[in-house]
Amino acid sequence: MNGGGAELPRMALAGLKVIDMASLYAAPLAATIMADFGADVLKVEPPEGDSFRGSKMWPIVARGKRCLALDLRTHEGIAAFKQLVAEADVVVENYPAAVLAKRGISWSELSAINPRLVMLSVSCFGASGPYADRPGSGTIGEGFGGLTWLMGESDGPPMLPSVALGDAVGAMSAVIGTLSALYWRDRSGRGQQVDASLYEPILQIAAHAAQRWSPGHSPDRCGSRLPGVLRNVYRTADARFVAISASTARHEADLMGLAGGDGDKDARVAAWIGGLPQAEVVAALVARRIPIAPVNTFDELLADVHVRTRGSLIHIESESLGDLALAAPAPRLSATPARIGDINPPLGDDVAEALSSWRV
Repeated sequence: MNGGGAELPRMALAGLKVIDMASLYAAPLAATIMADFGADVLKVEPPEGDSFRGSKMWPIVARGKRCLALDLRTHEGIAAFKQLVAEADVVVENYPAAVLAKRGISWSELSAINPRLVMLSVSCFGASGPYADRPGSGTIGEGFGGLTWLMGESDGPPMLPSVALGDAVGAMSAVIGTLSALYWRDRSGRGQQVDASLYEPILQIAAHAAQRWSPGHSPDRCGSRLPGVLRNVYRTADARFVAISASTARHEADLMGLAGGDGDKDARVAAWIGGLPQAEVVAALVARRIPIAPVNTFDELLADVHVRTRGSLIHIESESLGDLALAAPAPRLSATPARIGDINPPLGDDVAEALSSWRV
């Protein structure tokens, strides 16, 4: 109970009303993160349903949300949408600006309806600049933002990661911007537009390599290594792998004491690790507080005692979607923990009901 005697919300974003009118991955994931932390997220889908509905991506982009069929290609759909906007705190969108303007639902038009509205606009290149109208995704952001150039072996081509890294990092950045805008709104009374590109969060990652940059000499790929740090992925005797980052002088000295021998440090560590099973390598380095981790598969993660104790990765058996491994919401809040909601929300069509739930 708080000082006034009213019961406090059990979730950090309880009472926050969010319209998710976005498609694909990054922008809907931003709304999912808000739903995980208690926001009431209304996902607006076309009458035929979202393109991910029924796939294993659906719990990632739709869990914990209410879903409403609304045709934003019609005057009736736009009118109903504007009624919802008048009651909302946040709108999440990733439409081309020209499409929003043509339909009469641009930022300027929606903010006139609801001056307290925060509009999260997610795009690859941002809302300004000469590339603003170009289509793109997190993958395009990774390439454009310099990360792809830095990934891969030194004698090989640039590589993309095997996951949609740019979309996930972009979604997290978009949530930071949205919550910042809401905090300012609560003090000023005014909403604002959050211009969240997908390539600029990638720059925050790739900029680590700027320590190796000078004009005309861009840093190149170096595999799993980092210049100046004893860091790599090493194969163990039982054909498994460990990741090591001996990032301090003490870490490096202790690791070389274990590896022994003379010559190239990385080669000495690789030879020592190659003669031992993974469990022994991990135990030896953990005992000396040298940062190390087994390189886990998803099956190994689901069986890991630490992951199981914290509930970090959840195995869900769904009749409609099959077996799923979902990451638990992060970070952890001690007083108002997040949770995963309904992983397969149905598609409704009652606009009046959606409105009435927000007007209570």
